[in-house]
Amino acid sequence: MNVLEELEWSFNTHKEKIAIKDSSKTLTYGQLDILTARVAEHLMWQKIANEDVVTIEAEDKLEAIILMLGVVRAGAAYCVIPQDYPNHRKNKMRTKVNGKVVLRSLNEIEKQECARQNVVQDVLGVQQASRQANSLLYIIFTSGSTGEPKAVAIEDRSIEKIVRQNEFYEGNVIGQFAPLEFDASVYEIFGGLLNGMTLRMVSKDDSLDFDILPEILEEIDTIFLTTRLFNLYVEECVEDLSKLQLILTGGERASIKHLHEAAQYCNVYNVYGPTETTVFATRYRVIGDETEIPIGKMFDQGNSLILDESGIPVNRGEQGQLLLSDSGLMRGYIDNDQANEKAFAYWEGQRYYRTGDVVYESAGGELNYVERADRQVKVSGYRIELGEIERCAYNYGLNKECLAHYDGTRLYLFVTDMIELEPFRQHLRNILPDYMIPTVKVVGKIPMNNNGKTDMQAMNRHKDQESKSVNKVAEVMTSVLQSELIMSKTFLELGGDSIKAMEVIWKLGGEGYPIDLDMLFTRTLGEIVNDVKAG
Repeated sequence: MNVLEELEWSFNTHKEKIAIKDSSKTLTYGQLDILTARVAEHLMWQKIANEDVVTIEAEDKLEAIILMLGVVRAGAAYCVIPQDYPNHRKNKMRTKVNGKVVLRSLNEIEKQECARQNVVQDVLGVQQASRQANSLLYIIFTSGSTGEPKAVAIEDRSIEKIVRQNEFYEGNVIGQFAPLEFDASVYEIFGGLLNGMTLRMVSKDDSLDFDILPEILEEIDTIFLTTRLFNLYVEECVEDLSKLQLILTGGERASIKHLHEAAQYCNVYNVYGPTETTVFATRYRVIGDETEIPIGKMFDQGNSLILDESGIPVNRGEQGQLLLSDSGLMRGYIDNDQANEKAFAYWEGQRYYRTGDVVYESAGGELNYVERADRQVKVSGYRIELGEIERCAYNYGLNKECLAHYDGTRLYLFVTDMIELEPFRQHLRNILPDYMIPTVKVVGKIPMNNNGKTDMQAMNRHKDQESKSVNKVAEVMTSVLQSELIMSKTFLELGGDSIKAMEVIWKLGGEGYPIDLDMLFTRTLGEIVNDVKAG
């Protein structure tokens, strides 16, 4: 695929059609053609060409899209650097990608163009832009959840599988929700514009405002939502999803309940794919009666491998790490040979990407997602899957989201439903072994980061906030019970009685921690620590 040729074809074919709109303004394909050509000309005068990287650092999202497309039309590659990032991080990103030019606004370009017109220019100095299938198209940084963020280099050819997948585009309008520094925006922008659709831009604030969101959804036919955002929409406004023709959702383990509920109102695809394999690599259309929701099959002409810890292919039905090889495979990480060596594997002469995800293949050939390899944690010497705790919790009949989390010390289950803890905890005990029983914490919401996935840093903050309570409660409990504390056990299970309970209440009350008999007799020590703060 030559993205320059594809863009120009789309601009010429759909001149009068609206290309981009938000709550206050619209641009036709013809207007977008003129604006992006002006950006491209500006860059070519500066000798920007193939393999050069231009950083997009605009405040306005619509302008940022225009600048991105102008970079592509100049034959170069773009990298979006968000303005709300700390300066230290932005400088590291600029250095890593070796950006030749920074674009901040159309107005800045206009000023430079006016100044340039006052200087005699050599017209022969401006070369015609060109692109090939292996031209560098964009660089996106991984989220860095497991370490230093890495710069992923993607070529023109890699987005063809997304743009040409007709079943990903229904109707005339596609929602543009994703931040431009994340790869879901590639599906929305290039997939939308190269298929002649209108991009309906939606700000983060509007996407979470359920007073105006139903009106926005009336304007949209096709949408991609991260798993967390999708689950929230199902919980808060599921009937409004009937205004859509198609929802694609993915990014984290799917909730069967949420997918089944949404599938009653519109077509829903569960999609999967790391940034390193360009947006999506597999897809599965939700029917509504599944007992397990697969991530599906590869839709591109590629191959997958499932390997055990020894690097040997597993049998069908057995779990292992997923490796992918299709046309969307990244060129590699920029300036990071060590990461590239770990990321790629070669099998029968073909290059594969190690996803770090644990899956198994069903009898029907569908891939089923189990867990991130780094979500398989060791607790009390046992290796467990956090997803198993979540599945057990959902089987209780939760109506909203939950999330199992291990902070390195304690096992938690964050629940957004208002539930009675004792029967819920008994349900967990009836199914899970003791070492998998979590401290249950009822929260208002599970925090999302900018890309719509679970904010694990925010989930870990509770550890620091609770350390004082943990120390004081543990000190008093230990002195009274004269036994080792187990945070998943109740006071009574640890040998407490009414006399010892009164002693605990008196001692902790004197330290400013309000505890009563009901709390001691019905909650685990971990739950008491979560709920009790020094008064």
